[in-house]
Amino acid sequence: MAAVLQPASGPPMASAGVIARHGGGQLALRLAAGRAYSAAGSRPFDVNQPFRVASVSKMIATTVFLDQALKTGLDLDTDASALLEFRLRHPNWPDVAITPRMLLGHTSGLRNGPSYPVPFGRPLAEALTPGGRQYDAGGWFGASAHRPGAWFAYADVNFAVLAQILERRTGERFDRRMQHVLFQPLGLDIGYNWSGVSDTRRARAAAGVRRFDGPWTVQVDGDVRPSPWLSVARASDAAELDLDTYVPGQNGFLFSPQGGLRLSLADMDRLARVMAARGRWRGRQVIPGAVLDLMQTRAWTLDRSRPNGEPEGVFKSYGLGCETPAGLSGPDGDAFFGAGSPDWRGHSGDAYGWMTGLYWNIRDGRTLVWAVNGMPETGRPTARRSCLTAPEEALVDMAMAAI
Repeated sequence: MAAVLQPASGPPMASAGVIARHGGGQLALRLAAGRAYSAAGSRPFDVNQPFRVASVSKMIATTVFLDQALKTGLDLDTDASALLEFRLRHPNWPDVAITPRMLLGHTSGLRNGPSYPVPFGRPLAEALTPGGRQYDAGGWFGASAHRPGAWFAYADVNFAVLAQILERRTGERFDRRMQHVLFQPLGLDIGYNWSGVSDTRRARAAAGVRRFDGPWTVQVDGDVRPSPWLSVARASDAAELDLDTYVPGQNGFLFSPQGGLRLSLADMDRLARVMAARGRWRGRQVIPGAVLDLMQTRAWTLDRSRPNGEPEGVFKSYGLGCETPAGLSGPDGDAFFGAGSPDWRGHSGDAYGWMTGLYWNIRDGRTLVWAVNGMPETGRPTARRSCLTAPEEALVDMAMAAI
């Protein structure tokens, strides 16, 4: 762990942790080291401190979206416009429908616009329809050469649209839907943007931090307030607007389905075990097996000979809201877990200093979760054998040796 916090190829990290289990669920490795920061100061980091898990949030949101879709007969290939209160079209491809399947698989043609995200007080439609206050001259859409459905480009906005569809179909706020469908049945004290999280857990929050030629600087969650406070981006003219006035289905960004889930490493471990058990927890089917089948099936794989997506980053193969590693070798590849990498599923996260991962093996049920805090935006410690960072790869190597 000392090598994780002090990587040879880059700057130090503030904290790190990992939990790994054998296929039968037996604990193989649980480690945490470094310091957790908050407005009250610092303390040792442990596996029970909640933090902002970044894009792992997308995968967790996908389980509830697909659960609703399957139970209500929602066709994933239908025009998303019919599920929203506005027409969703790429301006250069007006005759091509953008579908929920494209949104889940990041092939929709959407991008995070210059004025990302759409804040509380404005509808999401303001960013995705011409004439909207945040349309940004079409900056929320990709290059005209990339037809929706044919090009992979990872973008948070896809999940804001999905959350909005979920709200419109259920009449319920996204954060509350996640609570009663998934988190409460699993006995988890977690939530999006701190929604539903107890004051006891809030008091233990670990802020995301980075170092800028000096001490660790808080990037997110430095001052987490008691309930009912929520971490929500507000428009300048909505500073005093009460969240209770929000009508579900207006702005899917509001509760950050793309990255705003707050939970601990121990919570991530439980979720990974549920995924590995095909959605079962303590004798109850919490996530339908059919949902996981959809998520885990490869929907896109990078083809460098005939480019079909952005080659940068960790994504070389993707299902629906779920990474499906292709096992490509080399420092820009996704063989995170060695030769058996194609048998692993899950998702990584990267935001505000936190680097996270939640994965399970679809053949033997092994699970692995990790978190590293203090990662700079640039000049990151480079790994030896994959496109992960050096601290993440070191945690994965320790875990794989244990399981």
